[in-house]
Amino acid sequence: MARELHDLTAGTALAGESETVCHNDLWPGNIVYRDLGQGLRPVAFIDWDLASPGARLHDVARLCWQYAGWWEGSDPAEVRRRSQVICEGYGLGDRSELVETVLWWQDRCWRGIDQAAEAGDPAMVRLRDSGAVKQVKAGYAWVARHRAELR
Repeated sequence: MARELHDLTAGTALAGESETVCHNDLWPGNIVYRDLGQGLRPVAFIDWDLASPGARLHDVARLCWQYAGWWEGSDPAEVRRRSQVICEGYGLGDRSELVETVLWWQDRCWRGIDQAAEAGDPAMVRLRDSGAVKQVKAGYAWVARHRAELR
């Protein structure tokens, strides 16, 4: 579905000077699943408030982070394998910046939650208070430690 979104918006006015339009918040909570007779399958993306022009790699890296387990306690070899499956399924040929892009996402995520919470956004205060910032920071540290193994 991410590839379809990117292919449909590449070269359009919505993408502007960028490669395509990115959802920028692809994680299980923003993907609707339905049982189509072969188990649950993704059928729609929701929560488009962060969508903007960007690079295909941004959404692919976010999917890898969320679905391949780029966090503390994961096996780096298994994370790398799962990420390769995601990238191959998408058709992403150049994965040389994947690790750095996941780190960029993690940094952006925890900082965004923290800044919005400091500004008084009630949802972000709850998210920060639930330990999300600490969890994402721990994930960032894990990726940084395992950088070489994840490439």
